[in-house]
Amino acid sequence: GEGGGEGGGGDGAAGGGKEEKKKTANETPASLPPGWTVEVRGRSTAYVSPDGMTHFSTLAKVQRYHKQQMALAERFQQQQQRHAEAKKREKEKEALEQKQKQKQGGASGGEPPAAKGGNGSGGGGGG
Repeated sequence: GEGGGEGGGGDGAAGGGKEEKKKTANETPASLPPGWTVEVRGRSTAYVSPDGMTHFSTLAKVQRYHKQQMALAERFQQQQQRHAEAKKREKEKEALEQKQKQKQGGASGGEPPAAKGGNGSGGGGGG
């Protein structure tokens, strides 16, 4: 199974407002998920998601969001895997059925399969 590697990163709630001011704009906090950027606008700091669509005011919110995303990605992956396995099973089943059909065909002297769109008789008189 690929992926699912990232994640973790505890929910360290942002504490001590005084220390925050020392941080420079281009310094990315260690607990920021990969790809996220920090924008300082005047006094407020904004954490921006990699696609630039999602903005958060605190690191805690970012981490919570990131966790959800990781969980979603994991679930999606599991679904994909299940889907792939189901497909594989279907293929195997088809292959088996084909083998059995071939066996039957050989035993019955190679008659053409009966299901060739039957001769249109027998439309029920509904009424």
